[in-house]
Amino acid sequence: MNLLQHVRIGKKLALGFGILLVALVGMGALGLYGLDKLTGDMDFIITNRIPDLRALGDLNYLRMKVHTEVYEAGTSEKQADQETVFRTLLEDRPALWGEMDRAWQVLLSTVRMSDRGRGLVATLKTQYPAWRAQHAELEQAMRRILEAPNRTERRRLFQDYQLRVQRLVPLSDAMGKTLDDLSQNNRRNTEKLIRTDLDRAKTVRHTTLFALLGAVLVAFLVGLAITRSISGPLGMGVELLKRLDQGDLTGEVPEVLAARRDEIGDLARALKGLIASMQTQIEAISGAASALSSSSAQVSATVAEVTAAAEETAASVAESSTTMEEVRATAENTSRKAREVAETSQKGLESVQTGHKATEAMVEGMQRIHERMGFIAETIVRLSEQNQEIGEITQSVEDLAEQSNLLAVNAAVEAAKAGEQGRGFAVVAQEIKNLAEQSKQAAKEVQRILQDIQKATSAAVMATEQGSKAVEQGIQNAGPVKDSILTMSRKLTDTAQLAAQIAAANRDLFVGVDQVTQAMGSIREAGSQNVAGMKDLEDTVRHLRDLGQGLLDLMKRYRA
Repeated sequence: MNLLQHVRIGKKLALGFGILLVALVGMGALGLYGLDKLTGDMDFIITNRIPDLRALGDLNYLRMKVHTEVYEAGTSEKQADQETVFRTLLEDRPALWGEMDRAWQVLLSTVRMSDRGRGLVATLKTQYPAWRAQHAELEQAMRRILEAPNRTERRRLFQDYQLRVQRLVPLSDAMGKTLDDLSQNNRRNTEKLIRTDLDRAKTVRHTTLFALLGAVLVAFLVGLAITRSISGPLGMGVELLKRLDQGDLTGEVPEVLAARRDEIGDLARALKGLIASMQTQIEAISGAASALSSSSAQVSATVAEVTAAAEETAASVAESSTTMEEVRATAENTSRKAREVAETSQKGLESVQTGHKATEAMVEGMQRIHERMGFIAETIVRLSEQNQEIGEITQSVEDLAEQSNLLAVNAAVEAAKAGEQGRGFAVVAQEIKNLAEQSKQAAKEVQRILQDIQKATSAAVMATEQGSKAVEQGIQNAGPVKDSILTMSRKLTDTAQLAAQIAAANRDLFVGVDQVTQAMGSIREAGSQNVAGMKDLEDTVRHLRDLGQGLLDLMKRYRA
């Protein structure tokens, strides 16, 4: 709190909003980092693991289909049935080998993340060509059987075909086991990757929660410190100005305000100088009014004596001349003090105008802060819109998982139709379904995290709006200070005008004294005119006494 007393108000507000902005940027960066990692892993699963599992399933299914077809062809007993089966197989083989080659190319192009996966692929690279070569030999045997010239040769070739089929069984089973092992390895690695993503999501969620709580606490403490460092001193200053408006000049500016090095300290020091200047002016005006009243009484007594003792003209002329000299000296003193009062009032007016300019500068600074608050609110709204775009991408991931789930169900149905031969493919279809469900759950978790970020963004917008309202309230509170300074300026202007009136009255007094001197010079020549001149002098003195009394009444309003 003591450190904030020497920081300008603009820097205080910039510090508070800067801390809030840093907290928001940190939380946003943390959330974007988690989303980026999760999106990358989901993209890897979709573009790498799912095609790999589909290729493995296709290869294993086509392997079993080929194995079943050649085995059934080898068990046919009737010649007509054999020829029909062989011709059908030979016609279907190009399309089937094309499907297997496409699945094999996908399998080879898939990136392997583990040594076991790379080793199993290396084994398949040995098994698959040998398996294809043996099936090519079987196809040649089928063609030779169809082209055999007689029954005996066909029977011999058929027996050779059956022996080849029996020799192919171990290689086909070994290749099927390798495909199953590679599928299981892929599934384990995929599950490990998903578990890692879930753990990372939990970590990001907890870290974001703690960061949010810390940011809220820091923002509250900084806002409280800034508010206390501004509102408290302003309240003290407003109370002191109210006392000045009521004419109480006994109050002193607290030293704790004058020692500050911010705008409030500048205003307190200017107010302190104004109070001291007004006290000096009030004392000077009071002394001048007292002297004026005393001089007026003396002149009035002198005029009465001159009127009552007209017969003692000679002696009274000398006494009146002396009295006039005293009156003249008093008038000069009064005129000098009136000029001092006018100069002091002008200085006080200049100080008040300086305070008025400082208040206007403070209001303009708070208005600029209000504009910066609007810019921060717009930035937070754009961050909220980006979170919504990420939510739409996560929805697309969830839809893709749903489609994968439907594809796995369809594959399971087809495997069930295949019976015993489709059992392995049914296992693969179930794994794809499980993977799709896990992807869907992960996408929902991402959406929930986005909702938390959206709530935090909304809270930041509300905090920004509250800060803007606080700045607007500060501008409204500065209004009374500005009005009070304007009122003081008008009062000091009135004081300067009164001083000018006193100077004008003194000039009138000089004129009256000159008239009295001339009357005293011609009193011997015109005694009758002496009485009339004394009456005119009486009226002038009475008017001067009333003016001095009015000035004293005005000074009683101020308590210095």
